[in-house]
Amino acid sequence: MTRYLLKRVAQAVAVLLATTATAFGLFYAAPSDPALIACGPRCTSAQLAAVRTSMGLDQPLVSQFTDYVGGVVTGRTIADVDGTPIPCPAPCLGYSYTLHQPVLTAIEDRLPVTASLAVGALAVILLLGVGSGLTAALRRGRPTDRLLSGFNLLGASVQIYFLGYVLQFLLVYSTGLLAPPRYVPFADGPGQWALGLVLPWLVLGFVNAAVYARLTRSQMLETMHHGYVRTARAKGLGTLRTHLKYTARGAAGPLVQLLGLEVGALLGGAFITETVFGLGGVGRLAVDAVTGNDLPTVVGTVLVAAFFVVVFVAVADLVVAWLDPRVRLA
Repeated sequence: MTRYLLKRVAQAVAVLLATTATAFGLFYAAPSDPALIACGPRCTSAQLAAVRTSMGLDQPLVSQFTDYVGGVVTGRTIADVDGTPIPCPAPCLGYSYTLHQPVLTAIEDRLPVTASLAVGALAVILLLGVGSGLTAALRRGRPTDRLLSGFNLLGASVQIYFLGYVLQFLLVYSTGLLAPPRYVPFADGPGQWALGLVLPWLVLGFVNAAVYARLTRSQMLETMHHGYVRTARAKGLGTLRTHLKYTARGAAGPLVQLLGLEVGALLGGAFITETVFGLGGVGRLAVDAVTGNDLPTVVGTVLVAAFFVVVFVAVADLVVAWLDPRVRLA
């Protein structure tokens, strides 16, 4: 297990380095000039040259990349447009000249919103997706199975932006059954925190639950025919207990891997959901950064999203290896 753990850590580090290099390359492949954006529309040629020097854009690309990676690991000092030094402690993801603050600070300010959205959405996904998939597998070929399959097909077909706006109109503005979506810090009141996010949770969870339902159903049906499941039934173990103790564990591998990817993606920012419901999370920050040509923030949010995806996929792989020892030997 230790060898497998070290292997996964090395792979995660390699993926993060490759993502950093790609994001950094896209930063310079973009048609916008970071120095011109930071300097402003009335910037003269002399001022633009000074800003370019203060931002380090006059250095070779390799030197800029090594400085950036070094800043992520150990921190660095960034020069403002007027040359004023700005300390940027590790992990330094750059400085936003649009927001006038370090990129990491901007992300940290918005991460609680994204984390709150991810927690509730994952609960809905597991409840609807895994629950309906498990029920459909146990009731295979019966009306319950067909009803749940149609329900999941609807979830897989509808789009977040369409369902979000429709439910807001029906449940918020027309009937007043729900409060307008907003973020209230959990410390200010768990009830208000949940009420402000229940609609985004339902929309994001319903749309993504269909994948888990189909995968749960197919994995459960496949695992039911394995020898160890039939042996447990032959020894007199009840149907429900057999499926919960043996079939579910055997079918859990792909579900755990998909869940790890889902958690990482949600923590990296649910771009469409946050935009539809006006939530100021990491996803909304990335969208605003793209719109405003805030390239350091774009790169920083990409790296943070990649970090969450890589970390939680690695954790999911470790859980799968614990569930199925054959994975460690592969």
